[in-house]
Amino acid sequence: MKRMQIILTAALLVVLGMSAGAQNLKLGYVDSQKIFEGLPEAQEAQKVLDAQLAVWQDSLETMSRNFQTEVETYQAQQGMMAEAKKEETLQRLTRMEQEIREYRNRKFGQTGEAAQMRQSVLGPLQEKVLKAIQAVAKDEGLSFVFDKIEDATIVLYAQEKYDYTFKVLDMLKRGSK
Repeated sequence: MKRMQIILTAALLVVLGMSAGAQNLKLGYVDSQKIFEGLPEAQEAQKVLDAQLAVWQDSLETMSRNFQTEVETYQAQQGMMAEAKKEETLQRLTRMEQEIREYRNRKFGQTGEAAQMRQSVLGPLQEKVLKAIQAVAKDEGLSFVFDKIEDATIVLYAQEKYDYTFKVLDMLKRGSK
């Protein structure tokens, strides 16, 4: 996947570079991570988010330690337990394990509270940064602005006249190469 992104990015840059002379194409990039690191309100928002995540993580670790202790106690005592007591203990352990899974998903799952909080806390800042990037791009006469990220390239701004999405879809639908 990473290799494909690199190839596609390189191909895009070659195509854009070939037409750059004729169309006065200007490219730019930003490092959004550095922007967020340099933005005091983003640092403060990240601290709030990290504090809440630490609380949830501590609770999860406490639940997991308690569960592990209960399992070890059961394993040590199961030889001396009556069958009814074994069954009751196994059911309780199963419930505890299910509660841990549910808590993890509720707090840290894809649509969990952590993701929702991250979006509510950082979302407005991301929107503010994106608007600033677009304003700078327009002021500087840039056609494209890329984000310099470790494993991917993301276009943050592009002039609409360079969007060939529908031409590619049309070609694919017609079965052309």
